Amino acid sequence: MTSKNLVGAATRYIAGRNAVQTVYWRSQNPNNPASQSRMLKVSKTFNFGKSEQSSAPPYHLQQQQKLKIN
Repeated sequence: MTSKNLVGAATRYIAGRNAVQTVYWRSQNPNNPASQSRMLKVSKTFNFGKSEQSSAPPYHLQQQQKLKIN
């Protein structure tokens, strides 16, 4: 699948598990109008080590959350 098929994405921080989960929604065959339009949900989870100092995600993940996609 190419990036042209990307319909939307959402990212969340899971505090209790020290993880960041990203979900992508993609369309499955946008170039073939005869086929039925289908959506595909793809999920990725990134786990990082426990931090004794804070329950906040690492700094680079905090900065990534500030990006806005139009």
